[in-house]
Amino acid sequence: MPVHADDSGFDAVVFDWGGVITVDPDPVARRSFEAAGVDLVELRKCRAKITGDPDELPFARLERGEISVDDYLSLMRQNMPGSEVLWDRESPHFMFSKLTVRNEVIDLIHGLRARGFVTALLTNNVAEMWPLLLETTPVDDLFDVSVNSAFVGMRKPEHRIFHHTLDLMGVPAERAVFLDDMAPNIDAARALGMATVRVRRPGQAIGSLERLLAG
Repeated sequence: MPVHADDSGFDAVVFDWGGVITVDPDPVARRSFEAAGVDLVELRKCRAKITGDPDELPFARLERGEISVDDYLSLMRQNMPGSEVLWDRESPHFMFSKLTVRNEVIDLIHGLRARGFVTALLTNNVAEMWPLLLETTPVDDLFDVSVNSAFVGMRKPEHRIFHHTLDLMGVPAERAVFLDDMAPNIDAARALGMATVRVRRPGQAIGSLERLLAG
């Protein structure tokens, strides 16, 4: 029997979007590159030449809302030709529209709210893509709090975005569970005292979460 918030050691559950609420982005990206005829070997060589602080690379800056999608596409065409097809809305290989939501996760979140848990969305995302996300994910119906990296100027795995989310929820770290598919984000949340579930498959993640909530 699923546990109610009143009977749990946790008050809140925080969800990533891509790869948690949606299908895994990595296979989607690979298929998009293949369909576009992008040479992945050459793309990896170009990526290897890009050095510097990871937090200052173009995609990190895009996710913090410091540059626009158009700026990002221009930089990618110059430095990693072919990679831009994933984020160009005019391309038939535009990846964002292919990130379908997992209905079992949507049902889970609805159920958690009904059981008294505070729910939050914490996503590294892109400002211009937010309207598309809202078309597939009923954010207001699912979450008490939603945090988009591009709107707050910080991104996972920066500790400050986790603190910001916890403050908005009014929940201490040790009373919150965080679900994400990326190891650095999981590590950051755990370092702050949050319980975590690394998402690889929906069924595995849901089972792990329910066991945590039940104690």
